[in-house]
Formats: sequence, C-alpha cells, structure tokens
Amino acid sequence: MKGKSLSAFLLALPVATGGLFASCAKNTEANAASAYGRTAGVNGSDIVVDCGGAECPVVVADETLTFYIDDLPLTKEEAEHSTSRVEARYTLENPTAEDVTLTVFFPVGFVPDYLAALDDDRYSVTAEDGTQVGLTKRYTYHERGYYGTAFDLDGELPRSDFNEETFFRKDTPVTEYTYTVTVPQSAEGSVFTFRFDANLSRTKVFSSGGGAMGINNGMGEVYRNVQPGQTQQIVVYAIGEEPRKTDAGIYSMSGASAQLIAEAGKPQEREGLTFGALVQELYAETDGSVGYRDFYNATVAMLSEDGDLRFSSRFDAEAVLDSLMLWYEYELTVPQNGSVVSTVTSPLMPDLPSESSGRWTFDYLLSPGQQWADFGSITINVETEFCLESASLQFTETETGYTYTKEGLPLGELSLVVMRKEGMGYDPQPVDGGTSTLTTALILLGVALGISAAVIIVVLCVRAHNNKKMRAEEERLNRGKTEEGKIDLDPFPEANPDAPERRDGDDRRDGGDV
Repeated sequence: MKGKSLSAFLLALPVATGGLFASCAKNTEANAASAYGRTAGVNGSDIVVDCGGAECPVVVADETLTFYIDDLPLTKEEAEHSTSRVEARYTLENPTAEDVTLTVFFPVGFVPDYLAALDDDRYSVTAEDGTQVGLTKRYTYHERGYYGTAFDLDGELPRSDFNEETFFRKDTPVTEYTYTVTVPQSAEGSVFTFRFDANLSRTKVFSSGGGAMGINNGMGEVYRNVQPGQTQQIVVYAIGEEPRKTDAGIYSMSGASAQLIAEAGKPQEREGLTFGALVQELYAETDGSVGYRDFYNATVAMLSEDGDLRFSSRFDAEAVLDSLMLWYEYELTVPQNGSVVSTVTSPLMPDLPSESSGRWTFDYLLSPGQQWADFGSITINVETEFCLESASLQFTETETGYTYTKEGLPLGELSLVVMRKEGMGYDPQPVDGGTSTLTTALILLGVALGISAAVIIVVLCVRAHNNKKMRAEEERLNRGKTEEGKIDLDPFPEANPDAPERRDGDDRRDGGDV
C-alpha cells in the first residue's frame, strides 16, 4: 500500500508543482512554415473615453471579454479569411442625477505586416437592442516601432480642434529651398548635403523625402542620398526664422571627413509661405480618406516628436500617412441613475508563427479601463479548440476553452500564446513585469524534475533496505544452502555498503537498464 501511495504521489508531482498542463492533439500542420519571415500582428485594446477634459463619473459595472479563436492562420490568404475575433461587452452605469454623453474611442491601430488593408466590416459597436452604433474614422500620428505594429495609448487622443500649442502653428513662417542637382557619374556613394546656420530653438529644418540630420563644424546639416549620373530635385524647408546662412553641395560622404565633389548651385527660394498653407499643399496630394484636421494634427505631432534635432528629417505627405494610427469614434449617452450595455467587436490579428515556433501570440491592452471612475468586475473567456500554452493571467480550463474572472481590473496587459501541437503546460501565475510565463514554466518544470529525482532516490533506498532485510532473513533460515549456478547480488549496491562488489560489465539493476 505504501508503494502505491508513493507511486501516485510521484505521478502527480509535475502537475502539482507546475500548475495546469494543457494538452492538445499533435498536428503536424502547425509546424509548417509561415509565408513570412517575421509576421507581427496588432494589439487589441479596451475602449478609451473622453469627457471633454472633465472627470468622467461613469463606472464600468462589469466587462465580459471573449476571444473566439476559430482558426490559426499560417499565410496571408488564411489571415484574410480568418473569422477569429474578440468581443468586449461593457455595462456602464451613471450614478449622477444628469445624463452623461461620452465621446468614446475604439483603438484599432495599424494594418498588420501580413495584410494589405483593414476590413471595416470586421469592426462594430452594437447596442443592447442589437442596433449598430455609427462609427467615424479618426487618425493620430504614432511613430511605429522597427516592426511597425505595436501601439500604446500614451499619446493624445484624436482632437476636436487644431493643435496650435507647439512651435508649429498655422502662422509660423516657412522658407522653401528647391535644388536641382546633377550628380557626376563618378560620384559613387555621394551625398547631397544642405548646410545651415540657425538657432535651433527658433528654426526647424526638414527635407522632403528620406534623409538624416547632423551637426558638423558648428553648422547644421541635412543629408540626402543621391544616385550618380542622375538629375533630381531636392526640397528643403526651414520653418520659423530664416537661417542666417545656407549652402549645399554633393559630398563624398557625410560628416567631418566629407569632400566636396560639386556645388549644388543656387536654389529656387519661396518666401511668404506659412506652415498652415504648406500643410494644406501636402494634404492636397492625398486621396482625402484622412480628414484634414487629423492630417494637420498628425503633421504637427510628427515634426514635434524629436525635439531640436531629428534622426530623420523627412517631411512630406507620405511620411505623415505612413505613421497614422486608426481609431473609431462614437458617442454614447448614459442616462441619469441608469446604465447602458454595448458590445465592441474587432478581428484578432496575432503574431503569426515563424517556421520553428508553431505559436500564435495575441496581445490585448486592459490598462485603458483604469480611466473609468470605478471598475466592477471582469470576465475573460477564451473560446477555442486549440491549446492555450501560456497567458499573463491565471486561466481555468472549461469545456469550451478557458476562463478568468476578477473583481476590479487586473494590472498589466493581457497576452495569450496559442498553439495547435501538443505543448508544454502554461504557468497560471500572472506576469506583472517580472519573469516571463514561459521562463517561469521552465523553472517550475526543473523544480518538479528535481523533486521527482529526490523522491525516486528515497523510493530506491526504501526498496533496497527492504530487500536487504528480506535476504538477511532468508540467509538466516537457509544458512549453508546455496543454489547451484546462482550468485546472490544486491540489486542496489550503492544503497548497501555491506553488499558484495558488483562485477565489471554488470549493467542491470532490478531488471532494468541503467
């Protein structure tokens, strides 16, 4: 009976130590290579409320967040036809004696790496009676990371007015310099350099098209790569006070070691231009799908972001459009001493797995919920047939997937890692800026194996001790009697120092291989 109890304890040990070990049927398709080298998705997020600068009295009585993970796409085509989605159902309560009208922003983010465009039909806000709430597209500037996907909500919300609070105001003067340069055929690897002398707190200099900026020998410089044997037009803008001195030329490289190859000649200058008029000219080059107010404010945000000296000096319509974050805006009125229920639906756009990973990562921002006056409870459901390998919150397995509940809003953001093939279990302990869930799971697995090894040693020692006692009793009863052709060796000599020495080449203990 003791042996059975020890065996049961030993079998249960990894589960007890490492938490829930979710298991999924093996699927070799999950190991197939994605069509992309690095295929980043886009975060999802809770809604953001704007009460016009006043403190919002509305509270979230409860939120039910449901992830319907129907499929795990491997290719662009599969991602385009994916039906996986997330629904956030909010119950909002107004404890005051007056109706409260909210401007609500539903953050969408960017187009993921593996899609050409976002499908508007996959985004919706539905009232409690099932009617669709009207949505307005809004845009803000957001400098995208190296992979161009993740976003946070630290920046400004879409504004209802024009941003006139920075150096870049509608009446700020602009001097435009247009150079037409012909690069010598022999000037391989040459650089166009615009040099200027100005007070950088009163003058900001940018070029249309890609470029970079630096300071050399007490002068500011704007650099543009140029192709040998070609003629091209380069436009530079000085916003604010006109520089005290300017010159330009084709140089062998940028920096102090650069050698002048050819003068750029006298530019065509346009004065009397204002920043507001310039932004209007740039906006006229777009297709108008972005509202002018949002385009103007995004331009101001882009130019204001890096302070006095920017690593990139690019300033044109395409530079603005390339870094726009999409929001949906709608209004919601919560009656006095009453409540409203609405559901926000958006597609799931996870990181697609690499060739060797076989894991899909879903990230969702919960922190916007901290803006409300109070937050009652949250339930997060993951409805899927696939395996939840790891998560940043402690989920419980259900018949249809996984679930998590909490009074109040959990700290941090939500991250889910899902896979098709049989995986290692996930650590149910939350990740709040410390060790990652996968790392914690590996540590716990190591601890489990260590404890298992210790238990095995204890079991072997107990068995060895019992065998020794049994043989000693047999020898006492049958002393002097030896069975022909058999030498009685202790199967656990290391646990019995008095046992005969094991012979060389005897590699079997208790009927098993070492």
